Amino acid sequence: MFKKLILGALAVALTACSIVSKNAPSGTVQLLSGDTTKLTLFTHDERKLMASGVLTLGDNERAISINRLSDSIEVSWHDSWWAGFEIEFPEPKNLSGYRSGAYVFNLHLEQFNNAGFDFARLCGDGCERRLSLTNQVLPMLNQGLQTVALPMACVLRANDTLFAERTPLRFATGGSGKLTLSDMRIEARMPQVDIVFNCPDYQTVSVTPAPLDEHWAKSWWLPRHEQKLNSVISSDPQLVFIGDSITQGWEESGKLVFDQAFAEWPSLNLGFSGDRTENVLWRLQHGEVDGINPELVVLMIGTNNTGHRQDDPVVIARGVEQILTELKSRLPGSRVLMLAIFPRGASADDYLRRNNALSNARLRNLADGERVIFADINSVFLDKDGNLSKEIMPDLLHPNEYGYQLLANKLIPLIQQYISP
Repeated sequence: MFKKLILGALAVALTACSIVSKNAPSGTVQLLSGDTTKLTLFTHDERKLMASGVLTLGDNERAISINRLSDSIEVSWHDSWWAGFEIEFPEPKNLSGYRSGAYVFNLHLEQFNNAGFDFARLCGDGCERRLSLTNQVLPMLNQGLQTVALPMACVLRANDTLFAERTPLRFATGGSGKLTLSDMRIEARMPQVDIVFNCPDYQTVSVTPAPLDEHWAKSWWLPRHEQKLNSVISSDPQLVFIGDSITQGWEESGKLVFDQAFAEWPSLNLGFSGDRTENVLWRLQHGEVDGINPELVVLMIGTNNTGHRQDDPVVIARGVEQILTELKSRLPGSRVLMLAIFPRGASADDYLRRNNALSNARLRNLADGERVIFADINSVFLDKDGNLSKEIMPDLLHPNEYGYQLLANKLIPLIQQYISP
């Protein structure tokens, strides 16, 4: 009897070991194997699956080209807005055993001219976990081949699973450059490498003041900030607009509408294209509202937190709350008209649209109805089914002149309600 019990226990143990062995990661997932992965080249308006050899997308003005070899790829691009490649598994793959691991690859950076370099893991249904590596890659220029690693944690959120990964990697570029990538893989544990890339804490980045550091903004963002500081010195605005490209757009495609709609109020436009909450915080802490006392601040910010990083709604709301705190400290006599983040994407089920809507539900709770007033005017942009028309926002994000006219028509009575005639 005792012998049978011992044998039974051994059998159970062996079975358990077998199950663990089957579920445990093999240690390495190769990402450039032609047998186990597919590679798709893309630009902002074109996609094409590639095999071995050379594939180019674009034209003489803007293009990206990849030469796919047996275990490496050579990538060159010029004047790119948004171009790169995705690596996809033919069937969903369970990578849950790699949560503590890393993406590992050899990188040889030969050219990098006003360039950007983004890394993302695509998590399905419009979801992505995206990280800019531009500033960390730049020192590698002309330093020869180096082995680098990006911790898997950099492209994971607390509730993310890795049970059915389809597109584990997307590289996206901007500007112009040339590089070679080889031996691309996912390791179950962090190996010894030349460089380990780091990443910000996604839960705090929205409240950590920082200038906008995208490669496409470096030539104009700080100069615009300096220009606005000079405007503050010489102005006494009754009305201040703070936000991102949609606010900056009042100076561009919305300028004629703005001049006609808001001419009666001395105003200051502090909209900066591409800004997220942390960038607005930085600007406020570096003088953009110092020395003025407007009656009303019109604030709208957050859609780039959604678009660039897909920040969770609670994270976006935390950033906006910090901005409101900063405004209360620096402009104690001013009211704030906080607009709901505008809709984006064609339909109500668009992933980024849903994230903005969930964020707005939280922003509403930040208003007290006295000093901070929340206004959701988003319906003016949508049809009865919640669809957004390209006749209003041609790129399904930024209003055109007609879109700004619709916006002005809604804003004017709100401003009149909270500002002196």
